[in-house]
Amino acid sequence: MNHHGSQGHTQSQRTADRTRIAVIKAKILELERLLSSLNEEKDILQDRLDAYTYPVLTLPNEIVSEIFIHFLPVYPKTPPMIGRSSPNVLGQICRRWREIAFGTPALW
Repeated sequence: MNHHGSQGHTQSQRTADRTRIAVIKAKILELERLLSSLNEEKDILQDRLDAYTYPVLTLPNEIVSEIFIHFLPVYPKTPPMIGRSSPNVLGQICRRWREIAFGTPALW
């Protein structure tokens, strides 16, 4: 509701409005500082996660390929080409696994 130009606005109401605006601005400033602090903390945690090396990613490609081969059902059964038991699932984990899976002819 816009009260600008309203005849009913008293000096005390204008003072109260100015005070309320000051309180709101102070709260906004406090929240902006908190948001900034939380963003900094999030960035630190993300950097820590990004720097983490998962042990499985340190295995040589040949070992990972051998593990992938054991993912397949035992011969003469053939793996499905779709679904959770498909070798395609291995290629959906990350780029490295996709390259290893598609570069392992025994999976296909």
